[in-house]
Amino acid sequence: MTLFLYNMPIACMGLIVVGLTLLSVLLGYAGVTRFKLIRIDAEQRAMALGMVSIITTINSLLVAFAAVSVWDAYNDADRTVAAEATCADGLARNLAVFGSPAAEATGRALRAYLQDVVEREWPAMQQALLPDRQTALRFDAMFALANRIDPATPRQVVLLGEILSRTNEMVAYRQQRLMTLQVTMPGTLWAVMIIVSWLSFALLYVLPPTPFYVALIATWAATLGLTFFFILAVDRPYAGEVSVSAAPLRKALDALTAGQARPAEAPRAMLSTAKGVSP
Repeated sequence: MTLFLYNMPIACMGLIVVGLTLLSVLLGYAGVTRFKLIRIDAEQRAMALGMVSIITTINSLLVAFAAVSVWDAYNDADRTVAAEATCADGLARNLAVFGSPAAEATGRALRAYLQDVVEREWPAMQQALLPDRQTALRFDAMFALANRIDPATPRQVVLLGEILSRTNEMVAYRQQRLMTLQVTMPGTLWAVMIIVSWLSFALLYVLPPTPFYVALIATWAATLGLTFFFILAVDRPYAGEVSVSAAPLRKALDALTAGQARPAEAPRAMLSTAKGVSP
């Protein structure tokens, strides 16, 4: 599926999807009515309308299943980003406490990586559904620096284990985030939903073209169009206006930047507090 729909405002996307669904259904109804393509008697019409309820029930179940599936995938992607940001924040704190030149270099590499994720990789994920090459190199550099840290005290040995554990978690979260870029609802399910929808409309085409029946068919078409729009809008969690936000990663980056800009203020503040509460 092309990405042009995701590169436009969400309102335009909704109008296109709902409008095309409604237009195609009404044009089909007009064609069947104009050229009298369906000729049935009253008994056959009653049987056709009886089948409508069965097919629409099946179609509603399919559409509901698709909507729930894509929404779960969207929420999973959102949770992955939040977990990645939390892990990055914890890693930054461990590196700051470790207190060695290698740990400080790793902290700077982590900051550079998060900055590239927010400023370079996220737009690439939204526009082209592709990871950024430079950001991947930044991550590899950070990972390599983390594995070069050598502990000098028993306390640092414990901290190093936590640092390496969080670094490996960062690898897993990044891979999980990038793997979901190309994951979409199967084309087979789209095809089945569209075919079943058309079958339900084909049975409704036996209704005479009175204003009430035209409004009935249009309402059903608009309902399906809105549902298709919702599924399409969240089918790609990182694309379009309705997409997973980079806010958690940006917040982690801001916290890391502030911490690196004021490395000596925290110890002085803790010392002042301790003096103020001492008996």
